[in-house]
Amino acid sequence: MVGAAQRVRRSATAHAGEIARLLAAAAVVIGGSVGASHNVEDVHRLDAFAFVLLGLLAGTLLLRGSPLVMVAVSAPLLGSYLGAGYPHGPSFLPLVVALVGVGLRHDRRIAWRAAGGAAVVVLAGTAMATIRGFPSSGWGTSARVVVVIIVCGVPTLVGTLLRSSRNAAARAKEEATLRRIEQERLRLAREVHDVVGHSLSVISLRAAVALHVLDRRPEQAQLALEAIRRTSVDALDELRATLALGRAGHPPPGSTDPSAPGPAPAGPAATSPDGGPDVPPTVDVPPAGMGAPAAPLTGLRRLPSLVDEVRLCGVPVEVQMVGAPEQRDRLPLAVDLAAFRIVQESLTNVLRHTPRGATRVEVTVTITDDQLTLDITDHPRGPGAQGPSSATGAGPSLVGHGLTGLRERAAELGGTLTAGFTDIESTDTESAGGGWRVHAVLPAGGHATPPATPQTTAAPAAGARRGPR
Repeated sequence: MVGAAQRVRRSATAHAGEIARLLAAAAVVIGGSVGASHNVEDVHRLDAFAFVLLGLLAGTLLLRGSPLVMVAVSAPLLGSYLGAGYPHGPSFLPLVVALVGVGLRHDRRIAWRAAGGAAVVVLAGTAMATIRGFPSSGWGTSARVVVVIIVCGVPTLVGTLLRSSRNAAARAKEEATLRRIEQERLRLAREVHDVVGHSLSVISLRAAVALHVLDRRPEQAQLALEAIRRTSVDALDELRATLALGRAGHPPPGSTDPSAPGPAPAGPAATSPDGGPDVPPTVDVPPAGMGAPAAPLTGLRRLPSLVDEVRLCGVPVEVQMVGAPEQRDRLPLAVDLAAFRIVQESLTNVLRHTPRGATRVEVTVTITDDQLTLDITDHPRGPGAQGPSSATGAGPSLVGHGLTGLRERAAELGGTLTAGFTDIESTDTESAGGGWRVHAVLPAGGHATPPATPQTTAAPAAGARRGPR
Protein backbone atom coordinates (compact mmCIF):
# COMPACT_ATOMS: atom_id res chain seq x y z
CA MET A 1 0.00 0.00 0.00
CA VAL A 2 2.79 2.40 0.85
CA GLY A 3 4.53 1.68 -2.46
CA ALA A 4 1.31 2.23 -4.42
CA ALA A 5 0.71 5.53 -2.64
CA GLN A 6 4.23 6.67 -3.45
CA ARG A 7 3.79 5.77 -7.11
CA VAL A 8 0.49 7.69 -7.26
CA ARG A 9 2.14 10.67 -5.58
CA ARG A 10 5.06 10.64 -8.04
CA SER A 11 2.68 10.33 -11.00
CA ALA A 12 0.58 13.25 -9.76
CA THR A 13 3.70 15.36 -9.27
CA ALA A 14 4.90 14.57 -12.81
CA HIS A 15 1.54 15.43 -14.35
CA ALA A 16 1.35 18.66 -12.38
CA GLY A 17 4.80 19.60 -13.68
CA GLU A 18 3.76 18.91 -17.29
CA ILE A 19 0.62 21.01 -16.88
CA ALA A 20 2.64 23.87 -15.38
CA ARG A 21 5.14 23.77 -18.26
CA LEU A 22 2.30 23.68 -20.80
CA LEU A 23 0.58 26.69 -19.23
CA ALA A 24 3.89 28.61 -19.15
CA ALA A 25 4.52 27.83 -22.83
CA ALA A 26 1.00 28.88 -23.78
CA ALA A 27 1.39 32.13 -21.86
CA VAL A 28 4.65 32.91 -23.65
CA VAL A 29 3.47 31.95 -27.14
CA ILE A 30 -0.02 33.46 -26.98
CA GLY A 31 0.86 36.45 -24.83
CA GLY A 32 3.92 37.31 -26.91
CA SER A 33 1.91 37.06 -30.15
CA VAL A 34 -0.78 39.32 -28.73
CA GLY A 35 1.86 41.86 -27.78
CA ALA A 36 3.45 41.66 -31.24
CA SER A 37 0.09 42.28 -32.96
CA HIS A 38 -0.11 45.75 -31.38
CA ASN A 39 3.26 46.89 -32.78
CA VAL A 40 3.00 45.65 -36.37
CA GLU A 41 0.90 47.06 -39.18
CA ASP A 42 -0.36 45.39 -42.35
CA VAL A 43 -0.94 42.06 -40.59
CA HIS A 44 -4.00 39.95 -40.01
CA ARG A 45 -5.37 40.74 -36.59
CA LEU A 46 -5.54 37.81 -34.17
CA ASP A 47 -8.88 36.02 -34.19
CA ALA A 48 -10.26 32.76 -32.84
CA PHE A 49 -8.47 30.68 -35.50
CA ALA A 50 -5.15 32.35 -34.61
CA PHE A 51 -5.60 31.52 -30.93
CA VAL A 52 -6.40 27.90 -31.81
CA LEU A 53 -3.22 27.66 -33.87
CA LEU A 54 -1.16 29.28 -31.10
CA GLY A 55 -2.67 26.95 -28.50
CA LEU A 56 -1.85 23.91 -30.65
CA LEU A 57 1.70 25.18 -31.16
CA ALA A 58 2.14 25.51 -27.41
CA GLY A 59 0.67 22.03 -26.95
CA THR A 60 3.32 20.49 -29.22
CA LEU A 61 5.78 20.93 -26.33
CA LEU A 62 4.15 17.82 -24.86
CA LEU A 63 5.71 15.92 -27.77
CA ARG A 64 9.29 16.93 -26.95
CA GLY A 65 10.02 13.33 -26.01
CA SER A 66 9.68 12.56 -29.77
CA PRO A 67 11.32 15.54 -31.44
CA LEU A 68 10.76 14.29 -35.01
CA VAL A 69 7.03 14.02 -34.35
CA MET A 70 7.12 17.44 -32.73
CA VAL A 71 8.75 18.91 -35.85
CA ALA A 72 6.23 17.16 -38.10
CA VAL A 73 3.36 18.72 -36.11
CA SER A 74 4.71 22.18 -35.26
CA ALA A 75 6.05 23.03 -38.74
CA PRO A 76 2.63 22.78 -40.53
CA LEU A 77 0.93 24.64 -37.68
CA LEU A 78 3.50 27.43 -37.90
CA GLY A 79 3.25 27.49 -41.70
CA SER A 80 -0.54 27.82 -41.46
CA TYR A 81 -0.19 30.57 -38.87
CA LEU A 82 2.24 32.59 -41.01
CA GLY A 83 0.31 31.89 -44.21
CA ALA A 84 -2.79 33.50 -42.68
CA GLY A 85 -0.78 36.71 -42.21
CA TYR A 86 -0.71 36.71 -38.43
CA PRO A 87 2.19 38.50 -36.64
CA HIS A 88 5.27 36.42 -35.89
CA GLY A 89 6.00 37.00 -32.22
CA PRO A 90 7.25 33.96 -30.28
CA SER A 91 5.24 31.54 -32.45
CA PHE A 92 8.57 30.07 -33.65
CA LEU A 93 9.49 28.88 -30.13
CA PRO A 94 7.94 25.36 -30.33
CA LEU A 95 9.69 24.65 -33.65
CA VAL A 96 13.01 25.88 -32.22
CA VAL A 97 12.66 23.48 -29.27
CA ALA A 98 11.76 20.62 -31.60
CA LEU A 99 14.77 21.19 -33.88
CA VAL A 100 17.17 21.37 -30.94
CA GLY A 101 15.76 18.05 -29.73
CA VAL A 102 16.20 16.47 -33.16
CA GLY A 103 19.81 17.58 -33.27
CA LEU A 104 20.43 16.13 -29.80
CA ARG A 105 18.79 12.74 -30.40
CA HIS A 106 19.48 11.94 -34.04
CA ASP A 107 22.48 11.96 -36.34
CA ARG A 108 23.34 14.93 -38.53
CA ARG A 109 21.73 13.58 -41.69
CA ILE A 110 18.31 13.10 -40.08
CA ALA A 111 18.57 16.40 -38.18
CA TRP A 112 19.35 18.47 -41.25
CA ARG A 113 16.68 16.71 -43.30
CA ALA A 114 14.14 17.54 -40.62
CA ALA A 115 15.36 21.15 -40.53
CA GLY A 116 15.16 21.40 -44.32
CA GLY A 117 11.62 19.99 -44.40
CA ALA A 118 10.50 22.38 -41.65
CA ALA A 119 12.07 25.33 -43.46
CA VAL A 120 10.25 24.43 -46.72
CA VAL A 121 6.89 24.22 -44.92
CA VAL A 122 7.44 27.53 -43.08
CA LEU A 123 8.68 29.27 -46.23
CA ALA A 124 5.58 28.02 -48.05
CA GLY A 125 3.47 29.72 -45.41
CA THR A 126 5.56 32.89 -45.75
CA ALA A 127 5.04 32.83 -49.54
CA MET A 128 1.30 32.41 -49.05
CA ALA A 129 1.28 35.45 -46.74
CA THR A 130 3.15 37.48 -49.38
CA ILE A 131 0.68 36.44 -52.07
CA ARG A 132 -2.18 37.51 -49.84
CA GLY A 133 -0.52 40.88 -49.21
CA PHE A 134 0.76 40.45 -45.64
CA PRO A 135 3.03 42.42 -46.20
CA SER A 136 3.37 43.40 -49.86
CA SER A 137 6.93 44.85 -49.87
CA GLY A 138 9.80 42.83 -51.36
CA TRP A 139 12.09 43.67 -48.41
CA GLY A 140 9.63 42.14 -46.00
CA THR A 141 9.65 38.89 -47.96
CA SER A 142 13.46 38.74 -47.96
CA ALA A 143 13.55 39.40 -44.24
CA ARG A 144 11.08 36.61 -43.60
CA VAL A 145 13.14 34.15 -45.65
CA VAL A 146 16.28 35.02 -43.68
CA VAL A 147 14.41 34.68 -40.38
CA VAL A 148 13.03 31.27 -41.38
CA ILE A 149 16.48 30.02 -42.37
CA ILE A 150 17.98 31.25 -39.10
CA VAL A 151 15.12 29.83 -37.00
CA CYS A 152 15.44 26.39 -38.63
CA GLY A 153 19.22 26.27 -39.07
CA VAL A 154 20.64 27.64 -35.82
CA PRO A 155 18.71 25.34 -33.42
CA THR A 156 19.63 22.32 -35.55
CA LEU A 157 23.28 23.34 -35.53
CA VAL A 158 23.22 23.85 -31.77
CA GLY A 159 21.62 20.45 -31.22
CA THR A 160 24.10 18.61 -33.47
CA LEU A 161 27.06 20.35 -31.83
CA LEU A 162 25.80 19.42 -28.37
CA ARG A 163 25.30 15.84 -29.54
CA SER A 164 28.83 15.72 -30.97
CA SER A 165 30.24 17.16 -27.73
CA ARG A 166 28.37 14.60 -25.65
CA ASN A 167 29.52 11.75 -27.90
CA ALA A 168 33.12 12.95 -27.69
CA ALA A 169 32.87 13.16 -23.89
CA ALA A 170 31.38 9.65 -23.77
CA ARG A 171 34.15 8.30 -25.99
CA ALA A 172 36.80 9.99 -23.86
CA LYS A 173 35.24 8.52 -20.72
CA GLU A 174 35.14 5.07 -22.31
CA GLU A 175 38.75 5.35 -23.42
CA ALA A 176 39.78 6.47 -19.94
CA THR A 177 37.92 3.49 -18.47
CA LEU A 178 39.65 1.14 -20.90
CA ARG A 179 43.01 2.67 -19.98
CA ARG A 180 42.30 2.17 -16.29
CA ILE A 181 41.29 -1.43 -16.95
CA GLU A 182 44.47 -2.02 -18.93
CA GLN A 183 46.56 -0.44 -16.18
CA GLU A 184 44.93 -2.69 -13.58
CA ARG A 185 45.60 -5.70 -15.80
CA LEU A 186 49.24 -4.71 -16.10
CA ARG A 187 49.52 -4.26 -12.34
CA LEU A 188 47.89 -7.61 -11.73
CA ALA A 189 50.15 -9.27 -14.31
CA ARG A 190 53.15 -7.68 -12.59
CA GLU A 191 52.08 -9.04 -9.21
CA VAL A 192 51.51 -12.51 -10.64
CA HIS A 193 54.88 -12.40 -12.43
CA ASP A 194 56.73 -11.46 -9.26
CA VAL A 195 55.00 -14.04 -7.06
CA VAL A 196 55.07 -16.91 -9.53
CA GLY A 197 58.55 -16.14 -10.87
CA HIS A 198 60.14 -16.14 -7.43
CA SER A 199 58.24 -19.20 -6.25
CA LEU A 200 59.02 -21.25 -9.35
CA SER A 201 62.71 -20.35 -9.13
CA VAL A 202 62.84 -21.55 -5.52
CA ILE A 203 60.84 -24.67 -6.36
CA SER A 204 63.14 -25.46 -9.29
CA LEU A 205 66.26 -25.25 -7.14
CA ARG A 206 64.72 -27.28 -4.32
CA ALA A 207 63.55 -29.91 -6.79
CA ALA A 208 67.08 -30.15 -8.23
CA VAL A 209 68.45 -30.70 -4.72
CA ALA A 210 65.85 -33.37 -4.02
CA LEU A 211 66.71 -35.24 -7.21
CA HIS A 212 70.41 -35.00 -6.45
CA VAL A 213 70.23 -36.49 -2.93
CA LEU A 214 67.20 -38.76 -3.37
CA ASP A 215 69.18 -42.02 -3.44
CA ARG A 216 72.03 -41.17 -1.06
CA ARG A 217 70.34 -38.93 1.53
CA PRO A 218 66.56 -39.41 1.41
CA GLU A 219 66.06 -37.37 4.58
CA GLN A 220 67.50 -34.29 2.77
CA ALA A 221 65.24 -34.98 -0.19
CA GLN A 222 62.27 -35.07 2.17
CA LEU A 223 63.22 -31.66 3.59
CA ALA A 224 63.55 -30.26 0.07
CA LEU A 225 60.12 -31.61 -0.90
CA GLU A 226 58.59 -30.14 2.24
CA ALA A 227 60.14 -26.77 1.38
CA ILE A 228 58.65 -27.07 -2.12
CA ARG A 229 55.23 -27.75 -0.64
CA ARG A 230 55.51 -24.80 1.74
CA THR A 231 56.66 -22.44 -1.01
CA SER A 232 53.76 -23.54 -3.22
CA VAL A 233 51.20 -22.97 -0.47
CA ASP A 234 52.62 -19.52 0.29
CA ALA A 235 52.56 -18.54 -3.39
CA LEU A 236 48.96 -19.74 -3.78
CA ASP A 237 47.88 -17.76 -0.72
CA GLU A 238 49.46 -14.58 -2.05
CA LEU A 239 47.95 -15.12 -5.49
CA ARG A 240 44.49 -15.66 -3.98
CA ALA A 241 44.77 -12.42 -2.02
CA THR A 242 45.88 -10.47 -5.10
CA LEU A 243 43.15 -11.93 -7.32
CA ALA A 244 40.55 -11.27 -4.61
CA LEU A 245 41.42 -7.57 -4.75
CA GLY A 246 41.01 -7.59 -8.52
CA ARG A 247 37.60 -9.25 -8.36
CA ALA A 248 36.46 -6.79 -5.69
CA GLY A 249 37.34 -3.87 -7.99
CA HIS A 250 40.18 -2.58 -5.79
CA PRO A 251 43.60 -1.91 -7.36
CA PRO A 252 46.57 -3.65 -5.81
CA PRO A 253 48.56 -1.71 -3.25
CA GLY A 254 51.11 -0.88 -5.93
CA SER A 255 48.55 1.41 -7.55
CA THR A 256 49.09 5.16 -7.29
CA ASP A 257 45.36 5.86 -7.02
CA PRO A 258 45.00 7.84 -3.80
CA SER A 259 41.46 6.58 -3.30
CA ALA A 260 42.50 2.96 -3.45
CA PRO A 261 42.28 1.06 -0.19
CA GLY A 262 45.54 -0.12 1.27
CA PRO A 263 46.59 -3.07 3.34
CA ALA A 264 46.56 -3.16 7.08
CA PRO A 265 49.92 -3.33 8.83
CA ALA A 266 51.41 -6.76 8.64
CA GLY A 267 51.98 -8.74 11.77
CA PRO A 268 55.13 -10.74 12.49
CA ALA A 269 55.79 -13.59 10.13
CA ALA A 270 55.58 -17.13 11.44
CA THR A 271 58.66 -19.33 11.44
CA SER A 272 58.43 -23.02 10.60
CA PRO A 273 59.51 -25.47 13.30
CA ASP A 274 62.13 -27.11 11.11
CA GLY A 275 64.08 -23.87 10.67
CA GLY A 276 62.81 -23.30 7.15
CA PRO A 277 61.82 -19.95 5.70
CA ASP A 278 59.20 -17.87 7.39
CA VAL A 279 55.68 -18.51 6.22
CA PRO A 280 54.18 -15.23 4.93
CA PRO A 281 50.86 -14.23 6.42
CA THR A 282 47.77 -14.85 4.37
CA VAL A 283 44.70 -12.72 3.81
CA ASP A 284 41.19 -13.80 4.66
CA VAL A 285 38.71 -12.28 2.22
CA PRO A 286 35.46 -11.43 3.99
CA PRO A 287 32.20 -12.46 2.37
CA ALA A 288 30.04 -10.04 0.43
CA GLY A 289 28.61 -7.29 2.55
CA MET A 290 31.41 -7.51 5.15
CA GLY A 291 33.61 -4.81 3.65
CA ALA A 292 36.37 -4.75 1.09
CA PRO A 293 39.12 -7.34 1.36
CA ALA A 294 42.42 -6.21 2.76
CA ALA A 295 45.42 -5.82 0.50
CA PRO A 296 48.10 -8.56 0.52
CA LEU A 297 50.27 -8.26 3.64
CA THR A 298 53.52 -7.98 1.71
CA GLY A 299 56.30 -5.49 2.32
CA LEU A 300 59.73 -5.03 3.78
CA ARG A 301 58.58 -6.84 6.92
CA ARG A 302 58.83 -10.02 4.86
CA LEU A 303 62.41 -9.32 3.86
CA PRO A 304 63.93 -11.69 6.47
CA SER A 305 61.71 -14.52 5.25
CA LEU A 306 62.67 -13.85 1.64
CA VAL A 307 66.37 -13.77 2.49
CA ASP A 308 66.08 -17.08 4.36
CA GLU A 309 64.51 -18.70 1.30
CA VAL A 310 67.35 -17.54 -0.93
CA ARG A 311 70.01 -18.63 1.58
CA LEU A 312 68.51 -22.11 1.75
CA CYS A 313 68.93 -22.28 -2.02
CA GLY A 314 72.69 -21.93 -1.59
CA VAL A 315 73.15 -18.21 -2.21
CA PRO A 316 74.69 -16.21 0.67
CA VAL A 317 72.81 -12.94 1.23
CA GLU A 318 73.94 -10.08 3.46
CA VAL A 319 71.28 -7.54 4.46
CA GLN A 320 71.92 -4.10 5.88
CA MET A 321 69.02 -1.93 7.05
CA VAL A 322 69.79 1.77 7.56
CA GLY A 323 67.04 3.67 9.30
CA ALA A 324 64.82 3.36 12.33
CA PRO A 325 62.04 0.74 12.35
CA GLU A 326 59.56 3.58 12.85
CA GLN A 327 60.56 5.00 9.47
CA ARG A 328 59.87 1.66 7.82
CA ASP A 329 56.46 1.51 9.49
CA ARG A 330 55.60 4.97 8.14
CA LEU A 331 56.35 4.05 4.52
CA PRO A 332 53.41 4.45 2.12
CA LEU A 333 51.85 1.10 1.33
CA ALA A 334 52.65 1.32 -2.38
CA VAL A 335 56.30 2.18 -1.67
CA ASP A 336 56.60 -0.63 0.88
CA LEU A 337 55.26 -3.19 -1.60
CA ALA A 338 57.37 -1.87 -4.49
CA ALA A 339 60.54 -2.00 -2.38
CA PHE A 340 59.88 -5.62 -1.42
CA ARG A 341 59.10 -6.60 -5.03
CA ILE A 342 62.32 -4.95 -6.26
CA VAL A 343 64.40 -6.92 -3.77
CA GLN A 344 62.42 -10.10 -4.48
CA GLU A 345 62.83 -9.85 -8.26
CA SER A 346 66.54 -9.02 -7.92
CA LEU A 347 67.17 -12.08 -5.74
CA THR A 348 65.02 -14.19 -8.06
CA ASN A 349 67.22 -13.15 -10.97
CA VAL A 350 70.27 -14.27 -9.00
CA LEU A 351 68.67 -17.67 -8.41
CA ARG A 352 67.59 -17.96 -12.02
CA HIS A 353 70.78 -16.83 -13.76
CA THR A 354 73.62 -17.79 -11.39
CA PRO A 355 74.89 -21.29 -10.61
CA ARG A 356 74.44 -22.52 -7.04
CA GLY A 357 77.19 -21.24 -4.76
CA ALA A 358 78.81 -19.14 -7.48
CA THR A 359 77.94 -15.71 -6.06
CA ARG A 360 77.03 -13.78 -2.95
CA VAL A 361 74.53 -10.93 -2.71
CA GLU A 362 74.55 -7.71 -0.72
CA VAL A 363 71.22 -5.99 -0.03
CA THR A 364 71.24 -2.48 1.44
CA VAL A 365 68.00 -0.72 2.39
CA THR A 366 68.34 2.93 3.41
CA ILE A 367 65.27 4.77 4.70
CA THR A 368 65.19 8.49 5.39
CA ASP A 369 62.35 10.93 5.92
CA ASP A 370 62.22 11.76 2.20
CA GLN A 371 63.26 8.68 0.28
CA LEU A 372 63.97 4.97 0.34
CA THR A 373 67.09 3.68 -1.40
CA LEU A 374 67.63 0.06 -2.41
CA ASP A 375 70.94 -1.38 -3.56
CA ILE A 376 71.15 -5.06 -4.52
CA THR A 377 74.53 -6.26 -5.83
CA ASP A 378 75.71 -9.80 -6.51
CA HIS A 379 79.44 -10.57 -6.53
CA PRO A 380 80.65 -13.62 -8.48
CA ARG A 381 82.98 -15.75 -6.37
CA GLY A 382 86.56 -16.19 -7.47
CA PRO A 383 88.49 -14.60 -10.32
CA GLY A 384 87.34 -17.27 -12.75
CA ALA A 385 83.66 -17.04 -11.98
CA GLN A 386 81.49 -17.27 -15.08
CA GLY A 387 78.27 -15.50 -15.78
CA PRO A 388 75.02 -17.31 -16.50
CA SER A 389 75.35 -16.95 -20.24
CA SER A 390 78.20 -19.46 -20.19
CA ALA A 391 77.53 -21.43 -17.04
CA THR A 392 73.84 -22.07 -17.44
CA GLY A 393 73.47 -21.85 -21.17
CA ALA A 394 71.26 -18.78 -21.10
CA GLY A 395 71.68 -17.03 -24.40
CA PRO A 396 71.73 -13.27 -24.85
CA SER A 397 68.31 -13.34 -26.51
CA LEU A 398 66.52 -14.52 -23.35
CA VAL A 399 65.29 -11.15 -22.17
CA GLY A 400 62.66 -11.27 -19.44
CA HIS A 401 60.13 -8.73 -18.25
CA GLY A 402 61.18 -8.53 -14.60
CA LEU A 403 63.33 -5.41 -14.86
CA THR A 404 60.77 -3.74 -17.11
CA GLY A 405 58.13 -4.29 -14.45
CA LEU A 406 60.44 -2.96 -11.73
CA ARG A 407 61.13 0.21 -13.72
CA GLU A 408 57.39 0.66 -14.23
CA ARG A 409 56.79 0.28 -10.49
CA ALA A 410 59.43 2.87 -9.65
CA ALA A 411 58.20 5.30 -12.32
CA GLU A 412 54.58 5.08 -11.16
CA LEU A 413 55.69 6.13 -7.69
CA GLY A 414 57.88 8.97 -8.95
CA GLY A 415 61.14 7.13 -8.35
CA THR A 416 63.97 5.78 -10.49
CA LEU A 417 65.54 2.40 -11.01
CA THR A 418 68.78 1.52 -12.78
CA ALA A 419 70.24 -1.91 -13.39
CA GLY A 420 73.33 -3.15 -15.14
CA PHE A 421 76.75 -4.72 -14.93
CA THR A 422 79.41 -3.50 -12.55
CA ASP A 423 83.13 -4.12 -12.51
CA ILE A 424 83.73 -2.74 -9.03
CA GLU A 425 86.52 -4.80 -7.56
CA SER A 426 85.70 -6.19 -4.15
CA THR A 427 88.16 -6.14 -1.25
CA ASP A 428 87.19 -9.75 -0.67
CA THR A 429 89.79 -11.96 -2.34
CA GLU A 430 87.10 -14.57 -3.01
CA SER A 431 85.00 -12.16 -5.07
CA ALA A 432 85.57 -10.85 -8.56
CA GLY A 433 84.20 -7.92 -10.50
CA GLY A 434 81.58 -8.15 -13.23
CA GLY A 435 78.60 -8.50 -10.93
CA TRP A 436 75.07 -7.22 -11.41
CA ARG A 437 73.64 -4.25 -9.53
CA VAL A 438 70.10 -2.94 -9.11
CA HIS A 439 69.76 0.54 -7.61
CA ALA A 440 66.36 2.10 -6.88
CA VAL A 441 65.30 5.37 -5.27
CA LEU A 442 61.67 5.72 -4.17
CA PRO A 443 59.89 8.62 -2.42
CA ALA A 444 59.23 7.79 1.23
CA GLY A 445 56.97 10.73 2.05
CA GLY A 446 53.96 9.61 -0.02
CA HIS A 447 54.29 12.49 -2.51
CA ALA A 448 54.89 10.96 -5.93
CA THR A 449 56.65 13.27 -8.34
CA PRO A 450 57.77 12.68 -11.91
CA PRO A 451 61.21 11.13 -12.16
CA ALA A 452 63.89 13.76 -12.44
CA THR A 453 66.27 11.70 -14.54
CA PRO A 454 65.65 9.22 -17.31
CA GLN A 455 65.90 5.54 -16.47
CA THR A 456 69.07 4.11 -17.93
CA THR A 457 70.83 0.79 -17.90
CA ALA A 458 74.53 0.70 -17.23
CA ALA A 459 76.78 -0.54 -20.02
CA PRO A 460 78.41 -3.95 -19.64
CA ALA A 461 81.87 -3.99 -18.23
CA ALA A 462 84.71 -4.99 -20.45
CA GLY A 463 85.01 -8.74 -20.64
CA ALA A 464 81.86 -9.30 -18.60
CA ARG A 465 79.88 -12.34 -19.65
CA ARG A 466 76.71 -11.91 -17.65
CA GLY A 467 73.39 -12.94 -19.09
CA PRO A 468 70.35 -10.65 -19.35
CA ARG A 469 68.18 -10.19 -16.31
